[in-house]
Formats: sequence, structure tokens, C-alpha cells
Amino acid sequence: MKKILLLPVILFFLGSCASVMTMNEQYREMDDLLLKRDFVQASTIIETAKEDELYQEKDKVLYYLDIGMLNYYNEDYTDSIDHLTSAEYAIEELYTKSIGKAIASGLLNDNALDYFGEDYEDIYLNIFKALSYLKLQNYDEAMVELRRVNIKLNLLEDKYRQILDEYNNAEDAESELKPLESQFHNDVLARYLSLLLYREENDYDGARIDSEKIDDAFEQQTHLYQFEKPQIPALEYTDRTLLNLIAFTGRSPAKLAHTIYIDSGNNIVYLTYAGEDDKYVNRLIGFHTIVMPGVQAGFHFKFELPYLSKRGSSITSIKVLVDGSEAGELELTENMELIAEDTFKLRQPWIVGKTVTRTVTKGILKELGKDAVNEASDNSIFGLLAGIVMDVAVDATENADTRLSQFFPAFAYTGELELTPGTHEVELVYYSGITPVFRDYKGIVDVKPDSLNLVQSFVFQ
Repeated sequence: MKKILLLPVILFFLGSCASVMTMNEQYREMDDLLLKRDFVQASTIIETAKEDELYQEKDKVLYYLDIGMLNYYNEDYTDSIDHLTSAEYAIEELYTKSIGKAIASGLLNDNALDYFGEDYEDIYLNIFKALSYLKLQNYDEAMVELRRVNIKLNLLEDKYRQILDEYNNAEDAESELKPLESQFHNDVLARYLSLLLYREENDYDGARIDSEKIDDAFEQQTHLYQFEKPQIPALEYTDRTLLNLIAFTGRSPAKLAHTIYIDSGNNIVYLTYAGEDDKYVNRLIGFHTIVMPGVQAGFHFKFELPYLSKRGSSITSIKVLVDGSEAGELELTENMELIAEDTFKLRQPWIVGKTVTRTVTKGILKELGKDAVNEASDNSIFGLLAGIVMDVAVDATENADTRLSQFFPAFAYTGELELTPGTHEVELVYYSGITPVFRDYKGIVDVKPDSLNLVQSFVFQ
């Protein structure tokens, strides 16, 4: 009878294991397929994964981002716009819903919640929608997408301040978390592209403002733009024939997990990372102690915390050949993976705060449950097994949420060349050191005077 009464306690921990694992099976073959530029097969794998429910309803943003970016690389620009738009709408829809659900359901692992995207995904999807619209010669819609980038950046800091205010004001809030200030207010890549569009519209004042904003970004956001400012496009055509080029290299960061340890004092918990000191934890998450009224000293738990691991690129230079002769070299314009890492940190106080609260709550429940099992059971083996079950279950439900889109690039390069009007044979040669590793032959390009002539290219190395 005692064992029967103990079953609900054990089942609570077993039941909480459901849907708390990140599914990454669909990405196993992607490295080779991307290097081969076999985007049709890559898209087929993603679509099959959706049919096999590796993308569940709670992962719909992830699916839309993945297939949308593969559509872009496969030159299916209309489909890319449609899927990235679906991702954007879903992010907007799920943002408030997910925040409220996470605050109200303190014991839920993030993997069990709707994925509403990382901030850099939400920002860069607009840039790739704009690039697709440019391919379709729809300049008005491209400009709308670039303006949305600026709107989102203006709201970025306020978004997380609102999240933490809601969290701190919740009735069952165990601690007070302080927001971090956003240092990313101005995106050079978006400004670069909108400058080209303003110039195309003969809006030279708009082009001038974007040029000044690019200067401001390199002066005020040195932590994100740590390289020499690239050549700014001419603000007017003035009877010149200009060819603009944009190229992407590498792949956006992977999301991995650190194991963080929690030790409790009276009304406080301390966070440590194995083999590292408090300063490392401060760098990782911004702080290493959290005040939690009512917590007793002597508890020791662990949890997983997601972080971004940069994958970088082996490409060190990109040269442009026009009609078989070297005509110029593209310049680094945006370190996209660094921006991804920087914007990811804004969410850290909220992620850490609710994860610590959840881990401590579950851990205390686990210890109380084990005590109850041992007191109620006259069978030491049953009590031992039940305790092991609860230990395993709590560990299983504290897997970090490592969901992340896989197909954004890591770096963006740009360049502008003045050519004679007419058709030209254009090729981009990607180098790793002094070794050419990929040649992107763009074929015959009709370069028109006083018009936007934009060549887009990419490589996953």
C-alpha cells in the first residue's frame, strides 16, 4: 500500500521527462551537402524530418527558418520569402505566448515550450528576404524588409526589459533579475543594402543618412565591428556604371550546452562552472549569485545552460574577376556570428533565472520525495531504486534547449566596382590563405548604367 501511494511521486518525475530533448538528427548529413551545394537534397531531408515529426508544432519557427534559408541558396526566392515570412509571423505570435507560458509554468524545460527564435535569426531573416526581393526586382518590398531590421533593433533592449519585469513581478518569483543593456542599435549590412536602394531611387539624402549610420556603427559599436570599415558605396551614380557584390561565408554558430553547478546558502544560490572560477561564470552569464528568499543552505544541484559556439570560416579573402582579369577584392562588412553571440547574451539573465529557479525547485522536490520514499518504504532496495529513478528523471528534464537554425552564414563581404556599360563575365574566387578553394562563376552579367547591378554569392567554408 505504501508503495502504491509513492507511485505519484515517482511518476511526477518520470512524466516531466516528456518533450525535453532537442532533436538534431535532421542535420547529420548537412555539412557534406552544403559543401557540395546540394540544396535540393538538403531541403528534401528537412521536409522529410518535418513529416517524421522531428519538427513538432512547437518547432515550427525552426522549420520555417531552415527551409526558408535553403530555398534562398537554391534560388527559390519566392518560396524563401514565403517561409521566412511564416517564421517572422510565428516569432511575433509566439513571443508573448511563450514568455507568459514560461513564467506561469516554472517547472517546464525550455525544450517543452514553443521556440520563438533567437534575436539574430529574427533580424537576419529580414535581410535575406530583402536579398530575395532584390533578385525578384521588387525594390519596394526589399526596402520594407530593411526598415524592419531597424525597427527590431530599436525594440531589442525594451523587449528583454519587459520580459524580466514580468518575471520579477510574477507572484511566485523567487528572485529579482536585472536586464542587460543592448549595445547593438545599428546594423551595417542592412544600412549598406538600403543605401543602394536609396541611390536607385535617386534619394541621395536617404543614401547619405545610411552612409553616416555606417560610420556611426563603426565608431560606436567597436565590439561588433572590430575590423577596418569597408568602402562605402557611392551616394550617386553621376553617369557611372557600378557593379555591387555581396558574398557570405561560413555558417552561423552552433548552440551547445555548459553544465553549471548550484550550491545553496541561506536565501542565496551560487553558480559555478567545473574547472573555472567565478569570473568565468560572470563572463558566461553576467553574474554568479542569485538571491532566492526561503532557500536553505546545503543543496547541490546541476543544470545545463545553452551557449553559442562560433563555427567561423576558413575563407580569408574573396577576389572578383571581370572578363577573366582580377578587378577587385571584397571587404568584410559584417561579422554575423559575433552579432549572434552578442544579441544572445541579452536573453541570458532570463534564461539563467528561470532555469535556476526550476532546477532548485525540482531538486528540492526530488530530495523531499526521496525522503518520503525512504520513510514510507520498508524495502531498502525499492527505496534505492525509486531514488535513482528520480535522480535520472530530474537530470533528464534539465537538458539545455539547443534548438537553433542551421543555415545562416557567419560573415558578409561587399564590394563596388566601376565598369563600362554592357555585358561582363563575372566570377568570385574564394581563398583560404593563398589557396583558392572555391570559384563561383556568375556567368554573363548585364551591367546597366545608372542602375542597381547586384551580384549575390555564398560559400559554406
